[in-house]
Amino acid sequence: MHQPILFHQMIDIMQRFSPIPTALVVQLSQVVHIINCSAGETILNYKEIQKFVWFQLKGTSAEMTRDMESSKESTSWFWFVGDFLHTTPGFFSQQPSGSSIITLEDSSFIAISVEDFIALKKQFLEAEPLIEKLRDNCRVLRTKHLIDMKRSALERTRNLCHSHPNLLKICSRKQLASFLNMSPDTLTRAMKKLNDI
Repeated sequence: MHQPILFHQMIDIMQRFSPIPTALVVQLSQVVHIINCSAGETILNYKEIQKFVWFQLKGTSAEMTRDMESSKESTSWFWFVGDFLHTTPGFFSQQPSGSSIITLEDSSFIAISVEDFIALKKQFLEAEPLIEKLRDNCRVLRTKHLIDMKRSALERTRNLCHSHPNLLKICSRKQLASFLNMSPDTLTRAMKKLNDI
């Protein structure tokens, strides 16, 4: 697929949140670049300052968090095609990230550097409200996930299987269980019950 087509995939997603002036689209097209990653690559390390924000064109990525006392790692978020990848703190604050980002399958991204991001904000007044709407959407999705965690283990498992069945193929049972805030054994029992229904 040609780069202009890939670029307009991102623009189409962004325009769902706010109209984008042609001049901003043109300027944005000149500063983004496409990167390809293999499954299992770490694109952001713990305590690294995120210098790029990524738009997922292909594949799936995961945010991994680590308990500072036990060093136990858990999956805190997934990103899919059409999502912008950033951690908090991270890209927007330019503070060391408290989590890492890994690709779960072969992936392609459009990347925007923090320098170009700042320049676009200064040049176009429309950029700031658009960015805030994109960030608000992410906050809404994460809040919804936290609310879902109050449901039963069976409901959590059913919702995940229904919404993102591909995760069952590309994630370990441990990754899925930590995202759903349950033990791998509990997840196994819940999936068995769903299969028996």
